[in-house]
Amino acid sequence: MGSESVGTSLHDLRNSAHALVQRVYRSQQVQQSLQYANENPILTLFLTLVVAMGTMPFLMFLFFVIGSLIVTFSGFLVVEGFLLTAACLVLAGVLSGAAFVAILLTLTVSASWFVLSHGHEMFATVKSRLQDHFKGTIKIVPPDEDDGSAHQDKEGHEEEKEKEEMPNAA
Repeated sequence: MGSESVGTSLHDLRNSAHALVQRVYRSQQVQQSLQYANENPILTLFLTLVVAMGTMPFLMFLFFVIGSLIVTFSGFLVVEGFLLTAACLVLAGVLSGAAFVAILLTLTVSASWFVLSHGHEMFATVKSRLQDHFKGTIKIVPPDEDDGSAHQDKEGHEEEKEKEEMPNAA
């Protein structure tokens, strides 16, 4: 443990010394720059004006770029919000239309089922009542039990017609 604390202390001491040397070195560079500016005032004025005049357009361009980005992203958000709103409205319309069609189909099928089931019950009721009403009044003869009387009546009727036609011919 003791060696680690000594190591961190030495590291902190080295960082402090490095920062102090950098300050002194910068101070020396500033002193040299001031001395050069005093020796060459015209050149210093020219460089200062070039930097000042070049900074202004650069800052204007930088503000323009930042402003354009802000407006672009804001506009994108507005356009995107509009598109999302429009898409949600279209989706709601399509889903509402589908629900309306589903409800209409359900009502149609339900009404058809109701009419057919009650119609069938009503038909069965009327049929049974008619059968009860006409029970015993109509003789139903199956086709295989033909007694031939209907055939004989038909032949007799034809003979009577022939006899009626004969006196007219004479």
